[in-house]
Amino acid sequence: MEIRTTARHFELSDNLKTFAENEIKRLEKYYDHIIDCHLTMSVEKSRQIAELTVKVYGTMLTSKAKAFDMYVAIEQVIAKMESQIKKYKSRLKDKKGVKKSPPKKRPAADEDNVGEDEME
Repeated sequence: MEIRTTARHFELSDNLKTFAENEIKRLEKYYDHIIDCHLTMSVEKSRQIAELTVKVYGTMLTSKAKAFDMYVAIEQVIAKMESQIKKYKSRLKDKKGVKKSPPKKRPAADEDNVGEDEME
């Protein structure tokens, strides 16, 4: 899994970067086929915004969180992504579990009734 972090309108500290990477690595606990993660952190006035995009086979999952503290925003965006990954994984299991059932056989005509009609 490749992790990329981007900071907009502020200087990214090493502590914040390592915290974010450790939180993102926790996502592998829920789904281990994650290809790429991109965390974008930005500051707008007093709001701290964290946006996480996760690329998995076949789709892109995104989540966004706003808070007054960047650490809280990162925790919120990771929590949202955990639930999305769980839903995605359950959808994959549902698709895999559905198998084509063999065609149903029509009940054959009652042979006893046919025999009685012929005897009469």
